[in-house]
Amino acid sequence: MTSVCHSASSDKVMPLSRKRRLPLVRESDAAGRTLEIYQEIKSALGVPHVNLIFQAYGAHPQFLDLAWKSLQPAIETREFFVCADRIRGEAYTAIHNYFSVPDLCSGIREVHFSTGAQHELTDAVELFHYNNPLLLLIAAIQLQAFEDGPSQHRTGQRGAEHPVFASKPIQIPEEAASAPIRKVYDDIKRTLGVNIINTDYKAFARWPDFLNLYWNSLKPIVSSPLYGENKHALTESALALATDLPNAPQLTVEQMQEAGLEAEDISAAIHITEDFLDVLSGLILNIAVAKIGLEGGNRPVISVPKDKRSEQLRQPEAQADHPERAA
Repeated sequence: MTSVCHSASSDKVMPLSRKRRLPLVRESDAAGRTLEIYQEIKSALGVPHVNLIFQAYGAHPQFLDLAWKSLQPAIETREFFVCADRIRGEAYTAIHNYFSVPDLCSGIREVHFSTGAQHELTDAVELFHYNNPLLLLIAAIQLQAFEDGPSQHRTGQRGAEHPVFASKPIQIPEEAASAPIRKVYDDIKRTLGVNIINTDYKAFARWPDFLNLYWNSLKPIVSSPLYGENKHALTESALALATDLPNAPQLTVEQMQEAGLEAEDISAAIHITEDFLDVLSGLILNIAVAKIGLEGGNRPVISVPKDKRSEQLRQPEAQADHPERAA
């Protein structure tokens, strides 16, 4: 697939520096049509929070409105969620078969996680394991829309059934994080080559012991050449699946210009989409590591040195009606 950034003329689409901190419009700061779209997105995906890709689009409200109107018919089809299932399964299989994942469940029990904390952590991992493939597919659909849309247009019925996650994960933002958590955040950004901390890691930081265990297990994996190959394969799968989705949109540079979008907004939208396509493919693999680790991993139990165990942020017991699970 030819990049829109290269196919559009340089006087119309200006490069967006990846070193510059990405402007975001958080849900708490949104108003008017942007807030309405955020609510519609959460309902369409069945998630309790607004993901960073949409917060980044929210900094360009005219584009967000235009993009959501074109994306929504495709996202609300059964085929969209089936394709996301395929991406999710591919990532889980790759991590399970090709990488060594420790038993994170035993690790957190060793540092005396309460039953409630174990359930809440598992719920958070399940949410992200479900959510991230949806986002990768959305980024692939949007990138395809920039490049003339699908080769063949199909129509599909809207109103697909999908899981609904009601519990919003508590996050530890970078500016509020303790020094040890900020140190992990900085290492994550440096290792992954990103300038923001994703929602997933900020949610995990609620349990500093788990964040340390998880990142110490994940860091060697993401540094492996094989990880890069699987990340690329996941991106290619998403792009391939996007080409055959019903109700897939078309939103070219010319169409955005005709709708009145400024060149800066068009450039930002394209680069945001390309950047998140890259970030999300890795994030899906990384959450698969957390899920497999909480299911017992695929290598022997790890231990936590006593000087690494924090005593703060122990969570209260969950309600007794939670189903039994690995963590």
